[in-house]
Amino acid sequence: MYAILADILFAMTSFAGAEPGASTALALPVDCTPGRTCLIQKLFDHDAGPGRRDYRCGVLTTDGHDGTDIRLRTMADMRAGVPVVAARAGIVLRTRDGEPDAGLAGPGRTAGKDAGNAVVIDHGGGWETQYSHLRRGSLLVRPGQTVARGQAIALVGLSGNSEFPHLHFTVRHNGMAVDPFVGLTPLAGCGSGASPAALWSPIVVTQLGYVPTGVIAAGLAAEVPPSAVVDRDPPPALGGAHAPLILWADTFGARAGDRQEFAIIGPDGKAVHSQASEVEKGGLSWFAYSGKRPSAAGWAKGRYVGRYRLLRGSTVAAEIEVGGVVQ
Repeated sequence: MYAILADILFAMTSFAGAEPGASTALALPVDCTPGRTCLIQKLFDHDAGPGRRDYRCGVLTTDGHDGTDIRLRTMADMRAGVPVVAARAGIVLRTRDGEPDAGLAGPGRTAGKDAGNAVVIDHGGGWETQYSHLRRGSLLVRPGQTVARGQAIALVGLSGNSEFPHLHFTVRHNGMAVDPFVGLTPLAGCGSGASPAALWSPIVVTQLGYVPTGVIAAGLAAEVPPSAVVDRDPPPALGGAHAPLILWADTFGARAGDRQEFAIIGPDGKAVHSQASEVEKGGLSWFAYSGKRPSAAGWAKGRYVGRYRLLRGSTVAAEIEVGGVVQ
């Protein structure tokens, strides 16, 4: 939640203006492929009270969340460098750099700077966009600079109050946060997609179609990896023939009562491990794992395949297949 920020960097200015037209609709603010190289982790919170409700009346948000979180899957993706781009043409109002990409528990974070490294762009007519948690040292713009729609302004990072590498993208009109999936028209119900008054361009609305549950990352490892993405760096790996085989999965949108299934298939095509269990609580982030120790003879050398499925009733809500080699 960034509705209240402690420093003057993000003070808002009010203007009069109307909702953007088709020619000024918002572009995707991250140069990535949704569902492949990036995904939405959190949406705007429409619940006025202590609860949470996204624009589809789901719970892919947190209380008071005032933007859209577009995340990367791993720390390696962040290190590779994923550009953040201006969603509309405008003039850079404010910037901040120098905050470390340390995550919630990392050293060097500055109190009161939860947005971390950030850029604010004025689009005229009372419209502003804010780009938060940018990678330290990656900012390409300065205050007063004119930027074009789609122009690179920084890289996705992990600065400020951030649990995973992502862009927290906020749209404001006259100082008030606006959900780009809804626009200025109040949310009246929960349809099958974004509102007709959505601020995104039509292609972005399609790219960012609502996905209630999905797998963020998964893998095979020789030991249970940490649940936090920042602590799975370098990524966990398989060991030798006498090390355990662990299948792990990091998902979003798991719900209490979902059934999760783990299976590890050996080089001969036969299952060496399988387990099923019920999700007790679920949540925005759900980390799960299952595995087995080898027999005295050890695992056969070769390629192993891990399959994870999350089922909601008889429907597969999310699934993934990963592989690894035992030497």
